[in-house]
Amino acid sequence: MARVSDLSVGVKQKVEILKVLVRGAKLLILDEPTAVLTPQETKELFEQLMLLKQNGHTIIFISHKIKEVRQICDNITVLRGGHYVGTMPVANSTEEEISRFMVGRDVVLKVNKKPAQFGETLLEVQNVNYWNQENKKILNNVSFQLKRGQILGVAGVEGNGQNELAECIFGFYKNIQGKILLNGQNLLEKTIYEIRSSGVSYIPEDRIKTGVAKDVSIWENLVSDRIDHKELKKNGILNHKKIIKTAKELINNFAILCKNEQQQAGMLSGGNMQKVVVAREFSANPELLIANQPTRGIDVGANEFIWKKIVEQRDAGKGILLISADLNEVMELSDSILVMCDGEIAAYFENSKDVTEYELGMYMLGIKKQAEQERKGA
Repeated sequence: MARVSDLSVGVKQKVEILKVLVRGAKLLILDEPTAVLTPQETKELFEQLMLLKQNGHTIIFISHKIKEVRQICDNITVLRGGHYVGTMPVANSTEEEISRFMVGRDVVLKVNKKPAQFGETLLEVQNVNYWNQENKKILNNVSFQLKRGQILGVAGVEGNGQNELAECIFGFYKNIQGKILLNGQNLLEKTIYEIRSSGVSYIPEDRIKTGVAKDVSIWENLVSDRIDHKELKKNGILNHKKIIKTAKELINNFAILCKNEQQQAGMLSGGNMQKVVVAREFSANPELLIANQPTRGIDVGANEFIWKKIVEQRDAGKGILLISADLNEVMELSDSILVMCDGEIAAYFENSKDVTEYELGMYMLGIKKQAEQERKGA
């Protein structure tokens, strides 16, 4: 009998639904149920939900994915800032109208970016293997290159090594075989502090766990990575006036909605907490930005803002490693795409326009895998 921990994310989702049905539930509340599913798994989930609806079940479907809401729901209720905005029938709504309700203004649902101008190789990952504390191999001979001026998207079902790849690059682990080179220097020989000083910024997968310190102020979170920088000191002592001025500028530039810079970070909404992380990491002027699930669980307005900031970094000649379970985000933002499955690179597409979401899903599920010579550009 299989252990739940060994099941795919899609099957785990089914188990959760079966658990509530066995208890006789007639009302199902699903909160972001497709966040980590492939297109194929999402389609299968929706088919099951429609069958439940036909059998008399009521379903509340909570999601930031407007296309999915319109695909499966009969009516849409919009909340903004904790307040009820309105309800409308799906048949009478458009994506643009729903976005306007959610954000309070018009939102661009597509990324408008000029063609990429790739520069020299910035990051090179060579034959990286990683075993976790249970001695389970998580990364298997992973190799790829990232160039300046390139957004390299990493797609994959959650739990297939993408998060560990990001954390290996940023120095979280030491039991790694292979090389991770930034401008020719091996990051595996450096501490996290030294990696940051080498020009690497990191937006972590979990903003609560590793992105912010919830119990301290916004300003402390915004300057926590540069508290030893000379520009924030005066005569060797922290210059509080300069620090507060810097924090206020970042709050303004990144549109962080808060009372003031003294407010605890944990009191912010999810989207504004994410903006604190983004503001800190982008303003460090990195050469390499690792963006791990940069827009998970945030509204379309904050999503649009962060996408624009990522493209600005690319256009400034930075290298962006984008890791996301949202295939629409990967497709819209990326110049090139890697697909990971079972800790390996299953496919590589130099041009993100050469692949569809459905085809990416096939590689993510392990149904398809490119031959090694097809992945030579990675």
